[in-house]
Amino acid sequence: MLQKIKQIIIGHKIISIIILILIAVGFYFLFKTKTSAETRYVMGVVQKGDISSTVTGSGQIESLDTVTLSPKASGDITYVGVKVGDYVSSGKLIASIDARDALISLENAKIALAKLTKNPDTLTLAQRQNSLDKSYTDGWNLVASSVLDANPIVDGLNDLFGNNGYLGSSNTMNTGNSVKDKVSLAGKSYYDAKKSLDETVAVYKGLSQTSDKKDIENLISKMNNTYKVIANSVKVTQTAFDAINADLDSKGTTKAISTQSSLTSWTNTANNYVVNLSSSLSSITENNQSLNDLIAGSDELDIKSAQLSVQSKQNAYDDYFVRAPFSGVIASLTAQVGEASGSSIGTLITKQKIATISLNEVDIASIKVGQKVALSFDAIEGLTVDGKVAEIDSVGTVSSGVVSYNIKISFDTQDDRIKPGMSVSASITTNSKQGVLVVPNSAIKTKGNYSYVEAFENPLKVIGGNQGVTSTILPIQKKITTGLANNTVTEIVSGLNENDQVITKTITGTVSTTATTTTNRTSTRSLLGGAAGGVIGH
Repeated sequence: MLQKIKQIIIGHKIISIIILILIAVGFYFLFKTKTSAETRYVMGVVQKGDISSTVTGSGQIESLDTVTLSPKASGDITYVGVKVGDYVSSGKLIASIDARDALISLENAKIALAKLTKNPDTLTLAQRQNSLDKSYTDGWNLVASSVLDANPIVDGLNDLFGNNGYLGSSNTMNTGNSVKDKVSLAGKSYYDAKKSLDETVAVYKGLSQTSDKKDIENLISKMNNTYKVIANSVKVTQTAFDAINADLDSKGTTKAISTQSSLTSWTNTANNYVVNLSSSLSSITENNQSLNDLIAGSDELDIKSAQLSVQSKQNAYDDYFVRAPFSGVIASLTAQVGEASGSSIGTLITKQKIATISLNEVDIASIKVGQKVALSFDAIEGLTVDGKVAEIDSVGTVSSGVVSYNIKISFDTQDDRIKPGMSVSASITTNSKQGVLVVPNSAIKTKGNYSYVEAFENPLKVIGGNQGVTSTILPIQKKITTGLANNTVTEIVSGLNENDQVITKTITGTVSTTATTTTNRTSTRSLLGGAAGGVIGH
């Protein structure tokens, strides 16, 4: 067989050579492939839009909107002083429990303390202790009345400096510089008096008659200083009033007489309170000294122990009285006189709800009080509530080497579906801009200490989709200045204009083709299982 083929080839050399060449060429185009590289560009357009940066965190709703009124002691209820729907202020007595045994224990502790004196005189010690307690009670009551009487004085001084007041512009505009200086000095003294009163009232509202005795003593001293400032303000105002009267010669007018009457009344009230508050402080000091002198001869440690015992028994006695922990409305009440107190006697609510969110040390740096917050809840699908950052921890909490800070978020609106303990997610807007130039983040590149985008010198006529378009001309770099950025887009401050084209993605890869016809090329790709080259995004 091979011999016959050999003879045919020898006998038809030219034909045989042509056939061999054709076979070789066929195999070449059948199996020979070439790899062509291709770069495609996905294009975007610089547009104007709104951009905001946010910080997200999660936490829980605090149970500040509902508090269970739970007595610290058990027994039969002897008094209920409120009903459902009543508004109560902080410290208001809600109910009391039979405290006779606790009172006996307290009195025994006081007696034990009295026995520790060198010359034990139980009656004298009790009398001195009662005198000391009374001096604190009298001092508290004096502060309470002084707050009520101070407000009309400060308000009245304010009215004097109004446009239509006696020391207002209608009277002072035509006076000399000396009078105006006195009126100006009186105005400053008024603001000093108002500031001092506001600060003292804030302290007063944070205490109650059962507060620590040292706090009450400090409050009395603070109110005494406030009335000294008020008395000085009235005195300076009287000087300004006299100067205007002399300048305008209006002593006999009805308005002048009425103003003088008020100033006289305010002077008397302020001076009386200065004297009475000073006397109250002296009484407390004297009664403390008297009690200490009575027990001075006893062992210091024994006396301290007896004093602590009295304080402990006093606290135990106080536990039989349920007071409002903050101002609010009685939402429910189960306490009834004659019944056992149980673990709860009702609930007190406030309208305010607070969300507590934990943030890391990087995010907390951009958080400020007053920033807007969007709140969502896992338990309430579709509900979003707006709020504001109300409070930021000044000291962080360290756990496993990670520092976190709590922030409190107040609600702009209330929703009864939101309950204490619910999980909450917060999105805090730290910065926002409207109508600025923005580009996708994928378009921005950096080199060294500057940023740039890639674009073509002449914009492409057709912008491709995700597959991109090709170009025979290489892109150029354009330096830019960036501004605010978030997870998707970045603000362009300079370097680009609206509607400029930029490259958002560059796709490079290889395409396997054959040197024959389209039919052959398709056949080869099928045989190879698809394109020989992959697509790589940059």
